[in-house]
Formats: sequence, structure tokens, C-alpha cells
Amino acid sequence: MLKRMSWMRWAVAVMTVLVMALLAWQCIDIYLDGNAPSNLDANGVHLSPVYSVEIVAARLQALMPVLILYMLLVLAALVMETAAGTAPAQRTALTPQNRLRLMKARVAELPEAARAEERVRKLLCSAITVVVLCDAALCLAYLLNGKFFVSWDLEMVMGQMLRHVAPLVLVAFATVIAASYAFDASVEREIAALKDAPKAAPQDKAAVRRIPTNAVRVLLYAVAAVFIMLGVMNGGLRDVLVKAINICTECIGLG
Repeated sequence: MLKRMSWMRWAVAVMTVLVMALLAWQCIDIYLDGNAPSNLDANGVHLSPVYSVEIVAARLQALMPVLILYMLLVLAALVMETAAGTAPAQRTALTPQNRLRLMKARVAELPEAARAEERVRKLLCSAITVVVLCDAALCLAYLLNGKFFVSWDLEMVMGQMLRHVAPLVLVAFATVIAASYAFDASVEREIAALKDAPKAAPQDKAAVRRIPTNAVRVLLYAVAAVFIMLGVMNGGLRDVLVKAINICTECIGLG
């Protein structure tokens, strides 16, 4: 059952990317056809609208078999997820990250292979952060540049924006997805390296220092009460009441 669920999730993911790519391509193709020289007069005015209801409906009609297949696939995945949701294995399964934390707590010392995988993940996170920030900076540099948005031809402006911004967004998403798979693979390799590591001696529960949660709560309550009293004494209560009255009578319009 778990193997079938894994294959179904992969199928839904691949189909989702395919449907998104097809829809994006149809939007770009409609835009290119609508701005072709054959659809422009001598003054550059469109002879027919670029995005009309009839054009969009015709393009969607061509994609209808793919969309129906996608909806059926999603429905089948939801039914399988619902049927498998009550299985004990599904409720008690640990993620690789949680398994790694538990195994780290049980070993006496991390082997060099595990430390190497930790360094790989840190470098991976740093690299993905740099890539995403660079893409975001380039997108903002375009979006905040007013010279790209001076024309009244909205379709032309949006088309240029998509050509400049969409590739950067796709690169950022693709990089994040690839880094996520690489991160999970690194976690699995570290788990395999920790299986042969020497186990730590069991720790005496009595020697474990517990945080006095009740004392912390009492301290926080006391601090809150002191600040409330200080606010009442310095006139803060009156300020809050006046602001509440002004909101009701001026902003909302009551009274």
C-alpha cells in the first residue's frame, strides 16, 4: 500500500507540473499570436483582442482530455490517501529528519561521515539561499524600475514582465526542489552512517535537569501584572480607552 501511495504521489506531482507547463504555454502562445503582425493594423492597434473568451475557450477545449485525466488522477490520489489514513503505520511513521535526531541522541560521538553530511547540508542551505536571494533581487530590480511600466499597452507590458521575471521564478523553484531532494538524500546517508556508530551510555533520568516550567509561568504572570499596573498608573489605561472610543465613533462610525 505504501509503495502504491508513493507511486501515486509521484504521478500527481509529475502531472501537476505537466498541466502547469501546458497552461503556461497556451498563455504565451495566445499572447504571441495576438501580437503577431497579422493582428496589427498600420498604427499598431490590435485588429482583434488578444485574450478573448472565444480564444481562451478554444485553447482550453484542446486541453480538456489532459485536464480530465489530471482531475481523475487527483481524485484517485485523494481516495487512496483517505483509505490509507487510518493505517497504524501511517500514523506512527517518522520523517527522516526526526529519525536522524533520535539517532544522534543515542550515539556517543558523531562519526566523521555524519559530520561531513552536516557540512554538506549547511553548504546546500547557504547555496540555495544565495540563489533565491539573487533571483529575488533581479526580479525586484525589474519590477521597481519604472521605465518598464510607462506604456499604456498592458498586454505588451505584462508580456515583457513575464519574459524577464518568469524564468527567474522558475529557476528559483527548480533550485529549491532540487536542493530539497539533495537535502533528504544527505539525511539518509547520515542515518546510514550513524547505524554503526557506538551507542551512548543510558543517562540517569534523575540526573537530568528539568526546566521549572511552573516557576517560569509564575514569573511571567508576575511580570505581566507589574507592567499592567505600571500602565494603569502612568495613564495608559485612559489612552487605550480614548483610542477605542475614537475607533468606534470616527473610523467605524458608531454613535
